[in-house]
Amino acid sequence: MGMCKPSGGIENRIGKLGSLPRKSTPNTRIDLYNDKEELIQQRWYGPDGWVIHNRDYNHGYPRPHDHYWTWNDIKGPQRCEDHCNVDNSFC
Repeated sequence: MGMCKPSGGIENRIGKLGSLPRKSTPNTRIDLYNDKEELIQQRWYGPDGWVIHNRDYNHGYPRPHDHYWTWNDIKGPQRCEDHCNVDNSFC
């Protein structure tokens, strides 16, 4: 799966932070925009359709930052709380 242009495509949605699903079409990315058409989040999905990575924009943190997701056998994918520097392998 190419992280910049996922093989399953890129979907654009309008909504609020927290509205993207944890599971979607495999090998895709969803770009989330607010009602002012500003990009507020990107979410990448792996080959099994589960979320693997987030990039957050403009929500109180001074710069774009990334969150990784880890697998929990009881709860499924869980977002790491730490703000990470932007990972350039995800564009």
